[in-house]
Amino acid sequence: MIDYKEKNNFIKEKIKEFSTEKRYKHILSVTNMAKKLAIHYNVNVDKIETAALLHDVSKHFTLNEMLNFLDKEEIEQEYLLGELLHGYAGAVFSRNFFKINDKDILNAIKYHTIGRKAMSIYEKIIYIADAIEETRNYEGVKKLRKLAFEDINLAILKEADLKIKFLIDKNVIIHPSTLEMRNYYLNKIYGR
Repeated sequence: MIDYKEKNNFIKEKIKEFSTEKRYKHILSVTNMAKKLAIHYNVNVDKIETAALLHDVSKHFTLNEMLNFLDKEEIEQEYLLGELLHGYAGAVFSRNFFKINDKDILNAIKYHTIGRKAMSIYEKIIYIADAIEETRNYEGVKKLRKLAFEDINLAILKEADLKIKFLIDKNVIIHPSTLEMRNYYLNKIYGR
C-alpha cells in the first residue's frame, strides 16, 4: 500500500525546488482547495493531494523538454501547443520521476487545464480547484467557488463557459476536449 503522506511530503519538497515562489503558492492553494472538495465529495484526500501537488509539475520545462515526455500520438495532436502541453507532460513526468502509477492521479494531472467529457471525480476536483483556488481573482470566481461545493458538474460547465469566452476574446485556439467537455456537461445537466 502506498504511504501517501510520506510520498506527498517528498513531492512537496521537490515541487518547491522546481517552482517559482508564485507557482509554489498557486500549487499549495490548489492543493488546499482540492482537499476541501475531496472531503466534501467523500474522495480519497491523500490521492487528491498528490494530484494537486503535481498538477503543474512540468510548468518549468521548456516546450522542447515537454515534447520529450509525450507519446508520438500526443505530439501529433495539433492542438497540444505551448501552455496546453504541461498537463500531458506533467502526467508522464509524474509517472517517471515520482513513480505515480495511479490512473486517477495521472488523468487528473493530464486533463486539469483542458478538461474532457465524462471526467472522473478526481479529474473534476483538480480541474475546478485549479480554476477557483483562493489566489484566483476574476469576475465570477466567487460564485464558482460556492457552486463547486453545491454541484461540481454545474461549476465545471460555468467555468468552461467563462474559459471559452475568454479564449474567444483573445482570438486563440480552443482545445477540442474543452469544447467536448462543455457540451457533455451541458447535456448531462440540461439534457441538451
